[in-house]
Amino acid sequence: MRGRTRRTSWLGAALISIGAALVALPLLMPYYSNWRQAQLAQAAAPWHAGRHPQGVRAAAVTVPPLPARAQPGIGQVAAYLRIPKIDVSATVLQGTSDALLASAPGHEPQSVMPGTSGTAVIVAHNLTFFRHIDALRPGDSVVAGTAQGVFTFKVTRSLVVPADSPLPNTGWPSLDLVACYPLNALYYTSDRYVVETALVSASPAAPGSLAGLQQSPPQFLATLPANLASQPLWLSDTGYEVGSATFTGGPSQRLTASGASWSLVAQSIRMFAATVRALRVAAPSPLAGFGPDPAVQGLAGGGPWVVAPRAPLDVSIELDAAGQPLAVTVETPLAHIASPNGATTAPFAITLQVRGDVLYLRSAGTA
Repeated sequence: MRGRTRRTSWLGAALISIGAALVALPLLMPYYSNWRQAQLAQAAAPWHAGRHPQGVRAAAVTVPPLPARAQPGIGQVAAYLRIPKIDVSATVLQGTSDALLASAPGHEPQSVMPGTSGTAVIVAHNLTFFRHIDALRPGDSVVAGTAQGVFTFKVTRSLVVPADSPLPNTGWPSLDLVACYPLNALYYTSDRYVVETALVSASPAAPGSLAGLQQSPPQFLATLPANLASQPLWLSDTGYEVGSATFTGGPSQRLTASGASWSLVAQSIRMFAATVRALRVAAPSPLAGFGPDPAVQGLAGGGPWVVAPRAPLDVSIELDAAGQPLAVTVETPLAHIASPNGATTAPFAITLQVRGDVLYLRSAGTA
């Protein structure tokens, strides 16, 4: 590596600070908010030896260092990011806290700004903006714009590394995209997917080019009975274990690249918890208030039913041809279901209809 790096520092925090989608949401799993930012590690990672521009770096690209004072404050707009191959166009916020990553990709403050000599690190949750970064191949473009300029990077390689692996700081302008791995996981994982890129061109930024960028987290709304709408039903309140997310039907890039999948899955799991709560109460129509006439399927007797998941919850999202969500299924392959008529173990699921940004319960039960 002599001659290719001016110094060797390590950005281990970028890999540890990001959790998987969902469980890191403050409203869903606040105890995951305590995952600490790792200190700069001093030991070299074994995969560092393979880090080099691999011929894609243009030698003529010269970018003056960005002063430390120009780093934006936490929560402020740091950059915009475009990845044409996977239809990502997003505002990047400064910081990698759970609250920030719930609405946008985040720039790791301990890394340089994009376009500056060294490794800039942008992270995002695997269910949202970086859901499809595994489709990137060497030579694909990644464009980052900051207050200093517009910088085009080319992908050099992708790899999976342990979460505690440090990221090497290069001696040339480079950019790493990082997400939890597997990319369909709904839980904190022990591995990270890293896409490495090298700068190939730069141009000055237009004055005020970042001034108009705003980040509004897309939100879906759950239809719940009035007596349950204010109850503690988020994942952090229930302690449910979550498994994986799958998308069927149309392309999922539009949903995930907007970050909307975050809110959609969060509210769907909330509706699962509310449904289980409602089924515990003896009532002629236990699911009244969840939507237009939801059905109870496959549950013996007239209730009430006590449903206790014994396996992780998986979420399946059905999309139309344009990538808009049509329906969601939240299912556990094994649940203990007790009623006055006895007890059994069986898969249990709820199905939801999506109309615009509102979720309605269609059915709940074992069939």
